[in-house]
Amino acid sequence: SALLLSSMGIWGDVIGLERGGGKTEVMVMEGVTAVAYTLDEGLIEFGTAIDDGNYTRATAFLETLEMTPETEAMWKTLSKLALEARQLHIAERCFSALGQVAKAQFLHETNEIADQVSREYATCLAVLEKNHKLAEMIFLEQVIEAMGMYQELHRSDECIVVAQAKVSIFSHPALENLCWSYYQWLVDTQQEERAGELQESQGDGLAAFSLYLKDGLPAKAARLVLSREELLANTELVEHITAALIKGELYERAGDLFEKIHNPQQALECYRKGNAFMKAVELARLAFPGEVVKLEEAWGDHLVQQKQLDAAINHYIEARYGSMGVQFEATLGARQWKKAIYILDLQDRNTASKYCPLVAQHISGESFPQHEVQ
Repeated sequence: SALLLSSMGIWGDVIGLERGGGKTEVMVMEGVTAVAYTLDEGLIEFGTAIDDGNYTRATAFLETLEMTPETEAMWKTLSKLALEARQLHIAERCFSALGQVAKAQFLHETNEIADQVSREYATCLAVLEKNHKLAEMIFLEQVIEAMGMYQELHRSDECIVVAQAKVSIFSHPALENLCWSYYQWLVDTQQEERAGELQESQGDGLAAFSLYLKDGLPAKAARLVLSREELLANTELVEHITAALIKGELYERAGDLFEKIHNPQQALECYRKGNAFMKAVELARLAFPGEVVKLEEAWGDHLVQQKQLDAAINHYIEARYGSMGVQFEATLGARQWKKAIYILDLQDRNTASKYCPLVAQHISGESFPQHEVQ
């Protein structure tokens, strides 16, 4: 399609076209060397859908892409073609993706009018022919079409949402069969995370938990456990997830779980390992007051390693304890002379006298009123 032309300059003669492994390559002879140029599969897929007039397929493809200048150009191309073909629902989606709210809203209202008129026209004819069952089905047509669209686009999760919203229309076994078919497809295609989300939405927390762990998502499994009291009460399950979190070095989330099941000792240890010092200090103030000073100092050490010297000073001062040399170097590095002097004031005279010349040396290079350093 000329609208999708993307070109680059090459030297040589085209000697062949090869497709395999999900990609298409053009073989070019450049002098005595054969060079392969990989074509843009996205443009090929989109261009094929456009050339076939299958704008629904083109829309489904664009839905999978992030918005880039190239993607935006394809949305614009599709919007123009959809308008020309009077496929207004497709055009509405295009303008929504492009952020053209006014056009999208106008088309949305136009589509509603067209749909309403179409339904009323068909219903009137059905009533005229005394086909009351057909008239009844027309009133339900929108829901059926919406479900059909989502199934055609392989978006069964949204199809299920539509069915659940209109559950009185469908028998419960039919809805259950739809959910089961979708779940089975997700499992067969190894999409355990989405399968877990489906099971979670259906209220089966234990099945969702197992699927999240199978997909290597212990943090998501932990989030589920933290939100379900019946899962928290399962000791074996909690031990399993905490072990998985620690193995994956997700210490903070493991600490959250230990704290939730009233195991403050393990929670504090995990917070400490995960450098989640705010949670560690808050927990220590309640359960282990004697650990607060050590944690404040460790917090300061961690911040120094992260080059956050200003923040580190506050925790060292809060601790009033530990490696005075590290505290002092942090204040000098952050050019916090008053805090440096404050730290020295907390030391004995002999210790302070060793560091005072360093403060004076740094201050001598600064320009500020004399009373600031007295």
